[in-house]
Amino acid sequence: MAREATMLERVMTLLETIKDADRSLSASELARLSGVPMASTHRILAELARTGFVDRADGAYRIGMRLWQVAVQSSYAPTLGEIARPFLEDLHAVVQMPTLLSVIERDDIVNIETLHPRGPEPTNITGPGVRLPVLVSSPGMAIVAFLPREQREAVLQNARITRFTPYTVTDRAQLRMHVDAIRRTGYAALKRWIVPESTGVAVPILDENGIASAAVSVTVPYDYAEQGDLVLALRTTARSIARAISDRAAYNDPQLALRKLMARATQTR
Repeated sequence: MAREATMLERVMTLLETIKDADRSLSASELARLSGVPMASTHRILAELARTGFVDRADGAYRIGMRLWQVAVQSSYAPTLGEIARPFLEDLHAVVQMPTLLSVIERDDIVNIETLHPRGPEPTNITGPGVRLPVLVSSPGMAIVAFLPREQREAVLQNARITRFTPYTVTDRAQLRMHVDAIRRTGYAALKRWIVPESTGVAVPILDENGIASAAVSVTVPYDYAEQGDLVLALRTTARSIARAISDRAAYNDPQLALRKLMARATQTR
């Protein structure tokens, strides 16, 4: 008589099935591909989505930010900060302003890297490990704008909002309008929201599905006049970091590496 799989084995089977897919999968697809009974699949996916280990959007599932963070923080893999730091240093050398790398964790934006200029700088309260409410910071808003729809809506409806200055937007309807604008333009520029003397300008780091995994940002004086050039530099940096993350994942996954090489060969024809 065959041994029934344990709950842990079923969880791992579902995660492996999601990881190996080249697109998001519905619960019924995951049950069929993994062999996990449908009732168990629904229960496991609900818990994994609740804890952030998978993301659910439009009824389909993909690996979530929480699991990705656990993986990159393993002693056997480089951290996101290590991957991104050379690109952040290049950006910082150009802009000579506080340059940050941030990720989202529930209702907070967490800074994991900050490069400071030597001379005078705009007031910047964020250093490594500092948390801020996700809906009042430029990297937070940049990430939220490019989360899966259901996750984005949950943050906009439920995340706490803190007023730091008289300029901080705290009305949820206005915040939603800002998020819609960020989705159209591809960047966030929040003028004097956290510190009256500063503007935060941020661009999301997107994965191959257009979902934000992190954000790179720069803190500039609130009346900074060269925002267009700054956004261009941020976009270049974000794309470089995204490519490095993707290439690192491919290096650790031969099947993914083969798929990426085939895709690139097709694009160059």
